[in-house]
Amino acid sequence: MFDGIMGIHAQRSAFDGVYRYFLTILFLILFSSSAHAAVSEEQIIFNGPFFENFGHGFTNWTGDSAPPSGTMLLKGSLSAFPDEVAPGDEVEFTLNLDVSAMTLAGKDGAVLKNTQDRLWSLDTVKLLGERINFTVIPDSELLGIGVGSQVPGLILRSTRRSVMVPIPETVQPGVYSIRAGAGSDMRTGVVNITVLNGSKPFPEDDLNASVDIPLTPEITPTPEVPPEQTPEEPVSDPRFAGMSEKIVNERGIHVTSIYPYSGGAGNTMGIKIYGDHFSSPVYVTLVKDNVGIEAYNYCFTENQKYGVVMIDIPSDAEQGTWNLVITTKTGKATVPFEITGKQIPPVIISVEAPVLTPDKASDVTITGREFMEPCEVLLAGDSLTWFSYQPKPVLTHNTIKIRVKIDAPLSDEVKSGKLDLCVINNDGVSSVYKKAIAFTVESQP
Repeated sequence: MFDGIMGIHAQRSAFDGVYRYFLTILFLILFSSSAHAAVSEEQIIFNGPFFENFGHGFTNWTGDSAPPSGTMLLKGSLSAFPDEVAPGDEVEFTLNLDVSAMTLAGKDGAVLKNTQDRLWSLDTVKLLGERINFTVIPDSELLGIGVGSQVPGLILRSTRRSVMVPIPETVQPGVYSIRAGAGSDMRTGVVNITVLNGSKPFPEDDLNASVDIPLTPEITPTPEVPPEQTPEEPVSDPRFAGMSEKIVNERGIHVTSIYPYSGGAGNTMGIKIYGDHFSSPVYVTLVKDNVGIEAYNYCFTENQKYGVVMIDIPSDAEQGTWNLVITTKTGKATVPFEITGKQIPPVIISVEAPVLTPDKASDVTITGREFMEPCEVLLAGDSLTWFSYQPKPVLTHNTIKIRVKIDAPLSDEVKSGKLDLCVINNDGVSSVYKKAIAFTVESQP
């Protein structure tokens, strides 16, 4: 009976963890326009012996064979939402742990007699004067093995814990570095939260309003932009106030704005460029000192007043202010661009679409996660290098599924084959699904 209760407890714990994580992701996406999360770099927490007396694996086994032995890799990260708060607010910290373990010897006949619970906590001593504990993580949840289980050959598991931390009114303004740990030798990377001096950079009501988050979000329609219409410049983002005034136009070019004005190191960014007539060809480079990052996938409208370029920002790119340089045969424009820490990209899991032809538009359904309203979809051939065309606004979407109507490209440069698909989130962070859609220049019966 005890074993059965432990098994039920492990299942419920795992389900509760997944459920809470799902709701957390939905909440982050719903409020991404007004509040932001800080996420630590995923780092290796433990890499070493497993099933031995090192405090990181099971130690109490019985069986006819020799005690099991193996290796384990434990990786983890910590996130904080929001990362800018005022005294009296709350921050949600989420711990993410990923385990991979392999049994090298002694697994036949060995049965687990006992497990232990792991207590992870937040190092919030400087912020609160004490540590804050997550709920206990049993070995049975983290590793997927309960009392009475035989030794597995391979373990691949993920576990998450979240805790809400109130910020006292007495906390001094400033930046606080916080990490999670279990003991002195198992720790995540650091996240930074900023405690403001009594006010937030975003509306109070956005964060404090009551929000009902459905388990399965409803898909709501989004108006379709006519293909011939030049997209309007985005509504001013308070984070970028005054940035357009810092644009320097030289000679016969006039860039009015770009969006976004920032991107994360390690992210692929879709950057929109607005202005007057851009003479072809157009070249875009992200520049700082003697370092240059070339853009690709140049996609401008026929009137050359709006375009989108893709830039892969290296993970080791120096954070801080860079310049986005737009060059044409008639002039050059320089726009300040901020490289920040890595942002959460959209994840494309699958693409459902018929074979595209030049003679009709077709519905395309994209399934994934971390989609941020309003998304856009762009197609290109040969890894986004030799052909692309106007991004398409999605017709309907939620955080896990989007639908878009695509009129297939018709160009001498496009040959029958597979096209890459790119999803561009509202914050510019993008992901590419290679060879997602089949295309043929031959009309289908």
